[in-house]
Amino acid sequence: MSKHELFEKVYMMLDKITPLKIDCGKLCNRACCNSADEDAGMYLYPGEESMYIDKPDWLRVQQSAFTYGNGKTVLVAICKGECDRKLRPLSCRIFPLIPYIGHEGILKTKIDPRAVPVCPLTRPYNTERMNKEFIHAVNDVFEMLIKDEEIYSFICSLSKLIDEHENLLYLFNAGHNKLHVNKNKKSRRGAVRRRHDHIFR
Repeated sequence: MSKHELFEKVYMMLDKITPLKIDCGKLCNRACCNSADEDAGMYLYPGEESMYIDKPDWLRVQQSAFTYGNGKTVLVAICKGECDRKLRPLSCRIFPLIPYIGHEGILKTKIDPRAVPVCPLTRPYNTERMNKEFIHAVNDVFEMLIKDEEIYSFICSLSKLIDEHENLLYLFNAGHNKLHVNKNKKSRRGAVRRRHDHIFR
């Protein structure tokens, strides 16, 4: 199966399934699609750029500073806030989840810490509301994708980046909590760590 055929199948698997059974964009006014940074975008998985050979006018693909494997450059997809939903990148389809492979080499699906500032679904009281069919579909997609060595290598590098973001987010929240007098400070700080370590498998 070619990369193009692989991503066609992946897009189909996630085409009708979303994080909530309602339009989650109504919770946040589509915050994940609106950014003040014109160069903000979503990483493309290795080979996913084949889905955009026709160069749609709502999206541009360019190189990022992020690399994986033996220095292979990761491409990033940048849109104008509007897209052809049937062609939205995989990173958009699975948001706010992310595939993660830790030191033990086991694939997990977890909350993307980069989503925490913008996505209400990353909050503790909303995480449990997430559509279970969506979570299962994301798990199935990446169980299939990691069979590709290049994509597996990319996810391993992405996981290290996620670790860095989680550590920064935890340090920020811990520092912020110190500014407030609270008898339950210890339990609050524990809640912060648990929230960003939420695993869906």
